[in-house]
Amino acid sequence: MPSARPSQTLPPPYNLLNMKRHIALLASLLILSCTAALAQDYVPTPVTISSEKVKLNGKVYYAHLVLERQTLYSIAKAYGVTEQDLYDANPSLRETGLQKSSILLIPVDRQKVADMAAEKAAEAAPARPQQPQEEYKEHTVRWYEDIEDIARRYNVSVQEIMDYNQLQTRKLTTRQVLRIPVRKEGAPVYVPVQPVEEPVVEQPEAEVESPVEEAVTPRQEPEEDRYIVSQPKDVVDFTLLLPLKVGNSATEANMDFYSGVLMALRDMEADGLKVNMHVHDLYAGMPDVDVLCKSDFVLGPVASRDVEVMLQMVDGRVPLISPLDQKAASLAINYRRFIQAPAGAENQYEDLAQWVQEDLNDGDKILFISEKNASNVQAAVNVRTSLARRELNYHILSYELSVGRAMPDSLNQSLVKHGVNRVLVASESEAFVGDVVRNLGIMQARGYDIVMYAPSKVRNFDSIDGTALHDVSSHISTAYHVNYGSPEVDAFVHAYRALFRTEPSQFAFQGYDTASYFVRKVARYGLAWTHKLGLERSRGLHTDFLFEADENDGCHNVAIRRIIYQPDYTTVLLQ
Repeated sequence: MPSARPSQTLPPPYNLLNMKRHIALLASLLILSCTAALAQDYVPTPVTISSEKVKLNGKVYYAHLVLERQTLYSIAKAYGVTEQDLYDANPSLRETGLQKSSILLIPVDRQKVADMAAEKAAEAAPARPQQPQEEYKEHTVRWYEDIEDIARRYNVSVQEIMDYNQLQTRKLTTRQVLRIPVRKEGAPVYVPVQPVEEPVVEQPEAEVESPVEEAVTPRQEPEEDRYIVSQPKDVVDFTLLLPLKVGNSATEANMDFYSGVLMALRDMEADGLKVNMHVHDLYAGMPDVDVLCKSDFVLGPVASRDVEVMLQMVDGRVPLISPLDQKAASLAINYRRFIQAPAGAENQYEDLAQWVQEDLNDGDKILFISEKNASNVQAAVNVRTSLARRELNYHILSYELSVGRAMPDSLNQSLVKHGVNRVLVASESEAFVGDVVRNLGIMQARGYDIVMYAPSKVRNFDSIDGTALHDVSSHISTAYHVNYGSPEVDAFVHAYRALFRTEPSQFAFQGYDTASYFVRKVARYGLAWTHKLGLERSRGLHTDFLFEADENDGCHNVAIRRIIYQPDYTTVLLQ
């Protein structure tokens, strides 16, 4: 007998229909869940205002690191600028588009920043009577001022200042910008009222310690000097401010600078110039401001913090020259008649881009190397902005130091065999720059033609062998360099040795160059000397001078020297 088989029954038609309905329902739920998940994935990234700022060609920008899913619209809205402002500040943006991890320059509108801060304060503060629309002037608070001083200066009441600026307390901070209502002609004179509440005890700021006890005389606005005629000055009178610690162990750098100034006076007097120099030791206290402002100019102090204190004291009544500290360049934004003698780092990067453009030939390649996820991006911002301004095509190679040993393989893909590889290095990290120089040396040994362009800081990195800079034909843009082969330098060195029984340091050279340059300018042009600083380039023993004017009736040095480390291990200063 045949074996029994299990019976197979087909589902009735209504069961198939129910099954299809269930499948359709599950598919719909799956689509909805996926859509919800995708919607959650594409949440736009909020834009946070960057705390890092850079200065390029006298203008200040935020350096914004672009994050994933940020847009031009969201970035422009957060910073209170237009999309056109972003395109103007970043010329390459139209071609490359907005890229993740790129640095976007955003112009700083100080008025907008102040307005945004005022709006936030107004939202948080209780409602006050609305102020009538009227003219006002802005006042930047100095470290020695309180609200009563400012009220007396502008002939308004303390309460008016507080109401006009939505202030909750009488306490002010250094550099705070206040709006001061302009008193119309014939308006009554206001006398500052005494506070009813407990007086606020001002705490001194940590970064500025002032030895000044007497009140500082408010600055008198200078006469319009557009029509000053150049007329030679018979006697030049200037003040030198240095922390010398006379009678104690003086700092060597400051004493070397002072010695260089003395050498300059000796040579200028031999040329027939009459100079009166007043030396003030800052360790002995601060000078009398009224006496200080009678000088043709003030040379010093050295450190940027001390320079700022003096700028606040003189308040534009006399030109003040910062002789050494490159960091002091940022002070030009807030202070009048400030002259920055050493060229800044941004000028070095600008010159590097210009140098590459001048050297570039058909078949060459520009490679920009930077450190990935670096804490300081200002160098990279300066270089890329300078390249974009010249509309130069370049390739980017960014890597972390931890993978540096594997970079020769990546460089094989990035470099060209038939042409010169012009490599721009932008980093403040000694370890990273050293790794780049090592890798470029390897590629040079493999037959690639390499020229490295870098700022002067690489010369001070102890971990980088000097011969390695020659191996990659380093082209260095620098604010300072002494050519010991020149007759003028040789004569200075011999005279310095004879007078001080020691070798001149770079500070001695800088003291000599700075004093010689500015004293001779005053002697030649008289009252108009500050307007003649940009007429021609002047070469010193250690540095060059060519100035560009700032917005606040000051100027900064843009002259850069170029050095080439040649394969025969000689160093050449280009003329």
